[in-house]
Amino acid sequence: MLSQKVRNLKPSAIEEIDTEVKTLKRKGVDIISLGAGEPDFDTPKNIRDAATKALNSGKTHYESTKGDFELREAIVRKLNDDNNINADPEDIIVTVGAKFGIYLAAQTILEKGDSVLLLDPAWVSYESIAKLSEARVTRIATKEEEGFIPELDNITENMDKSTKIIIVNSPCNPTGAVYPPKILKSIAEIAEDNGSYVLSDEIYEKLIYKGEFYSPGSEYDNIITVNGFSKSHAMTGWRLGYVHAPKDITGGMVKIYQHSASCVTAFAQMGALEALVSKESEKFTQEMAREYRRRRDFILKLIEKSDIFECKKPEGAFYVFPSYNLKLSSIEFTKKLLREAHVATVPGSAFGECGEHHLRMAYTVPNEKIEEAFIRMENSIK
Repeated sequence: MLSQKVRNLKPSAIEEIDTEVKTLKRKGVDIISLGAGEPDFDTPKNIRDAATKALNSGKTHYESTKGDFELREAIVRKLNDDNNINADPEDIIVTVGAKFGIYLAAQTILEKGDSVLLLDPAWVSYESIAKLSEARVTRIATKEEEGFIPELDNITENMDKSTKIIIVNSPCNPTGAVYPPKILKSIAEIAEDNGSYVLSDEIYEKLIYKGEFYSPGSEYDNIITVNGFSKSHAMTGWRLGYVHAPKDITGGMVKIYQHSASCVTAFAQMGALEALVSKESEKFTQEMAREYRRRRDFILKLIEKSDIFECKKPEGAFYVFPSYNLKLSSIEFTKKLLREAHVATVPGSAFGECGEHHLRMAYTVPNEKIEEAFIRMENSIK
């Protein structure tokens, strides 16, 4: 018999849609997927070559649970140079994707009766990860007309001594919102005053189109910084993330890690090292970000012309989160578009109540595919 917490756990809506898309494509159905949050670029050749070289040279054994030391040194330099975070290799853990880093942090900190604050709409896995730690989740509503930026009073009013973690994701999945530094600083201070941590999910850090990126870990000690290589270097299938946190937190995370995944694949870590130290990799990331900005501007023009959709301009990540004017739930609308238009999107309700009557669309396909998707959707609705 399954445990109660597993019986209560909802499947990932994003993973379910992606699986359905792959199934339909295997059957020969011409699907345009705006659903999966995955770069459509291949991992750069220099990164693949570095991992291949490591594999062929025999780097196939267990690594330290914290990760290859040379890679952790490179992460420290990156955090110092890009994020103004003063780190030490011993404060770094290389994880099996950024998601597993979030999971480890939750398992380390949370107990039954604790609570986690989420800024709604929020990425689908945050709530499930918190509930697997037997914590409660409190959602802080944000408003589309305010760019989905949280109101600080709402956060303060929902804090109490049971609140152990506030999760912040900027740029945000699904909205593309980028929180101003003053908002992130205030959240860190609110958490600090309450004896809580801020988990700053910075996986979309390199996909920011306006202003400077700000890491709260640069100024505050109660920050758990999570990042990875999936979005910045098109390495989703490599499962490579990392965490920087206070020593007592990383110490607890390592204990759980030792008794679960043990470590990240050894030769894959050499690909991550190449991603951080190579000018070629840096150039790739910048070019990819410029292309996503062009696609963002293109899809926003299509939304502006549409009689159905309306959208605030996202300033980061690779998503738009438009509202629509139909009398359908977001799940019904998503199913209709997949079934009739052969266009995959993600229902906004998967990200929380504030996401209802929205769809998440990832502009991770070329502009001609995006345009074709909108033609299909408009025809299906008409």
